[in-house]
Amino acid sequence: MEPTAIVLHGPTSAGKSSLARALQDSSETPVFHITLDAFVEMSRRRDMRSDDELAQALRLHHLNLQSALRRVADSHFEIVLDLVLRDSSVFDECISALAPRRTYVIGVSCPLHVLEERERGRPDRGEGMARSQFGHPAYDRPYSMRVDTSTCTPEEGALLVRSFINERGD
Repeated sequence: MEPTAIVLHGPTSAGKSSLARALQDSSETPVFHITLDAFVEMSRRRDMRSDDELAQALRLHHLNLQSALRRVADSHFEIVLDLVLRDSSVFDECISALAPRRTYVIGVSCPLHVLEERERGRPDRGEGMARSQFGHPAYDRPYSMRVDTSTCTPEEGALLVRSFINERGD
């Protein structure tokens, strides 16, 4: 079986990380859960002294993520990538870094009131982040499939994704 890459894309608090952990648990092979958050946490926004420094830091986060994706894509491990990216060119660069793997881009969403409720329960998220990302055009892109995490548990969502991939022969 060829290793795949599953990209979970959606706004903050949509349930991507919970779904990623459930996908790890349901896999027959080892899975690398790679998240942009891990790279963003390398620096603190409040330490940036200018918009230019912030832009430089964000570009470094994206480049480091793409480098890690290329390295893991060269391995036998399955990849689950967890992204909130709204910049389509950076998103496309991440997808390109996963080549030549078969890659499935999964739209992960739920209603705004659920996003906001989840956001309030997370100390690592600022109030209003979910609202600012909800309905952004970046989340209207064509997806291999969509998962509404308000209608299923992470484990059920993982089963839906795995079934979808298995139907396509992987």
